[in-house]
Amino acid sequence: MCQINESGRTTWGTLQRLPASRLPTNPASALSLESAEAEQLVQQNNKKSNWTDSPSLIPVSPKSPIHRINAPGSVQALAVDDDVLFAGVQGGSITVWSLETYELLATVPAHQESVLSLTLSEDKSLLFSTGADSIVNVWFTQTLQRVYSLYSQFEIGDVFCVAHSIQKQTLLWGAQNASIQWNRISTEAGVTSPTLTFTPVTPGSRKHRFFDSLGPGGAANVISDEDGASVTLNNQGGRILTVPGRNYLPYAHKSYIYSMLLIKGFSNHNKDEEVLVTGGGDGTIKLWSIDALSSKGVIQLTKFKNPGSNILSLSFRGSFLYAGLSAGTANVYNLASNQLVQRLNVQHGDVSQILVNNNSILCGTSQGWVKRYNDHFKETESWQAADGKILAMDLTTTPDHDALVTGGNNRLISFWNAEAQQHASVASSVRNNDELINALREFVSYRTVASNPSCVRDCHDAITFLRKQCNAFGATTSLMSPQDGVNPILLAKFAASKPSKSTKSILFYGHYDVVDVEVDSSNQYPNWYGDPFSLQPLNGYLYGRGVTDNKGPILAAIYAIADLVQQNSLSCNVTLLLEGDEEAGSRGFRKTVQAMHDTIGPVDFVLLSNSYWLDDHIPCLTFGMRGVIHASVTVSSNKPDLHSGMDGKSIQHEPLKDLTVLLATLIGPSGTKITIPDFYDSVDELSESEMRSYTAITSALLRGHSEIKNDKAFALSLMQRWRYPNLTVHRIEVPEAKTAVTISGSAKATLSIRIVPSQTAEEIAEGLTSYLHHQFSKLQSSNTLDVRITSKADPWLGNVKSEIYTALKQAVTEIWNPDLTGSSGRSFSSATQQSQNAISDTTPCDSGTKRSTHRRASSLATTGTFTATNLPREPLFIREGGSIPALSFLEHEFDAPAAMFPMGQASDNAHLDNERMRVENLWKGRDVLKQVFSKL
Repeated sequence: MCQINESGRTTWGTLQRLPASRLPTNPASALSLESAEAEQLVQQNNKKSNWTDSPSLIPVSPKSPIHRINAPGSVQALAVDDDVLFAGVQGGSITVWSLETYELLATVPAHQESVLSLTLSEDKSLLFSTGADSIVNVWFTQTLQRVYSLYSQFEIGDVFCVAHSIQKQTLLWGAQNASIQWNRISTEAGVTSPTLTFTPVTPGSRKHRFFDSLGPGGAANVISDEDGASVTLNNQGGRILTVPGRNYLPYAHKSYIYSMLLIKGFSNHNKDEEVLVTGGGDGTIKLWSIDALSSKGVIQLTKFKNPGSNILSLSFRGSFLYAGLSAGTANVYNLASNQLVQRLNVQHGDVSQILVNNNSILCGTSQGWVKRYNDHFKETESWQAADGKILAMDLTTTPDHDALVTGGNNRLISFWNAEAQQHASVASSVRNNDELINALREFVSYRTVASNPSCVRDCHDAITFLRKQCNAFGATTSLMSPQDGVNPILLAKFAASKPSKSTKSILFYGHYDVVDVEVDSSNQYPNWYGDPFSLQPLNGYLYGRGVTDNKGPILAAIYAIADLVQQNSLSCNVTLLLEGDEEAGSRGFRKTVQAMHDTIGPVDFVLLSNSYWLDDHIPCLTFGMRGVIHASVTVSSNKPDLHSGMDGKSIQHEPLKDLTVLLATLIGPSGTKITIPDFYDSVDELSESEMRSYTAITSALLRGHSEIKNDKAFALSLMQRWRYPNLTVHRIEVPEAKTAVTISGSAKATLSIRIVPSQTAEEIAEGLTSYLHHQFSKLQSSNTLDVRITSKADPWLGNVKSEIYTALKQAVTEIWNPDLTGSSGRSFSSATQQSQNAISDTTPCDSGTKRSTHRRASSLATTGTFTATNLPREPLFIREGGSIPALSFLEHEFDAPAAMFPMGQASDNAHLDNERMRVENLWKGRDVLKQVFSKL
């Protein structure tokens, strides 16, 4: 288990032992009950739960969030709908976030000052917002159009809470001046296109007699809400209504009314009767009848007193009322018996939020802690959920799980597993996306850097993890060892659910090794949002080394297969071939696969998911990649290092000068043309059909990328990267010079040649070697030349008309086809749209830090604005300038057409700082593979 250290962080250690109950000696004195029955009841319950008899062992959990979102201000209110989350923030806006992908869908300027509460109607058709501007707004949840804007004739101050009776079609709210107000609102189908009624002076602009009075010298002391922009709310539509004076109860409490809810089941004779519960800053909880609102208003039924405390939050389940109080306590009342049942010593500041789900009581505090209690009032879990105050909480409920959502003044919305126990078996809930994220979190935690000897254990632990995943989902697995010092290859075979003679077999290739991360001694990971080997879910993305290259796609494939196995609908045999040395040149991979050919096969199709879209908006299918030859060229002398003044002479052949001249002969006088004889002879001519394909790509991109100024120039740039070869000199090295006048005894250059279809790696490697030796001989140098081909891979060009590309195209089109209204019919077109990129991250990167040379991202990354009308419905067929050695090899080895399914966006930063994958891409990538495996 773990414990809390002095900094407030959690560390693994012994169990935290709580002292005996800290309940007050006379809890009944805090109630309105006239007897000591309450105290006796509390003591009896304490005995039953062993609260006072023995100390409790409470696990303090280093809990990881499911996801986190940066909000544009302090998060002061939350409301969870079926598929979206509404958040009210400091400054007056309501933001809307997808519960599936955590992306920002809309931002609405709702109040002139901070939004203080959000509540959904029982049928979730309406959203009610209140603010520090004394206004109560009513919104359609499907469109975020305003239906009503309600304000009082009185100076009520901040409106902290609201409750809605769908039976009486009445809205009630509690305010800073201790009043309760209500107003009937029509929610019938006829009210679908509300019209705006303008008033000369809106509620938020009225001056308060005290706070807006003139200061010394007659100057106005204007105090605006922090970070709150001056917004115009009239364009949101809706009717502006003034609440009648008869719908106003002053002094309902003796202080602010912080919390309010409607409950049913309080009355024994009428289980459907609604009762209003309010909690105030006077420490009093009051229950009110609302049966006679039109004639008598709200009528007090009973109350519970807690002198010296504030009632900050309320929740209800069954016959029990749960109240969060200041000073770190929470009370549980049985309304059937009108008694205090238990007082929970929560600590960690005020209990600002309290929620109840099926098996837990969840308390959020002003010091950022969340504590969970079971139905017997025993604390079962606690964790620090925020570096600040928790100001809002809500629960998302799905058939798979419950998630707790927290928001606070640290401008973060966090999602947490709200269930008391984790799933017992990974195979029991394979359709749960959270299980996929949990698996990815563990997978990323293994530092699988093949080129780093200190990571050997992590690499072997990672392949063991993958093997267990596959075994749990019904695969037969084995490990193959390429050679000593090289990570093992996992072979996992999933049999079709209903095999027949026509059943196809797909070989899915991936790699679990990753590129290492640069470490700075002064700041270990200066450009990352956190530890690169600890998954960071943030703003709809998953950050971590390897998350897009290639760990995320591997798990998406495994979980897609697992879903189909569980549903008995896997239509083809799927074999996973996962290596751990791709980033280090796939050492031993070819020989191992050739030796295991019959064990792996037969194979009808080869499938990879290890490339990226051309931008961040349009899904793509890759059908071509350049090949590559990596080489080192070394010129050496048989002499020790010399002195340029004492020993240097113009007729002497120095290794570095020879190497420089030799490299120059490779690229000609302009440095842009490879001079190896016959090098370009086999490069295909540009056909008319290929030219049309480039035109189609640029036409699709131009609709949403205004930064593309010249479509022909852009098409040419794609051709240069995709279909034409290139030679790059990566670096030139000499032994460390002892002084500035040293003539080094050797010099080494590292270079690569990217080759294209119709060229072969073997022929180009031989041509490079012979040409360099021929040119070196012309120098008549006393030095020696050594040319070494360190690795090579053939180019690849797929058949876009093959059966597997047809299946991929259909799946991508159906799953990514833009439908902005979604299954729920939502359309926030009238709301203020805001790109997620406009929200600043809490941990920005230093853009000035040196970046890796392995960049695999497009210049179009994160740019572009598309709409539902101009976003292409079908994927773009693209090529890529990079190389994957295994691709063309596997296609030829098994004589099976290969296909590449890019799962990531152009901005995924593979090999770079803050490597990431969008949550939506992971979900839909899994769905695409699932559809292909179920139909092919």
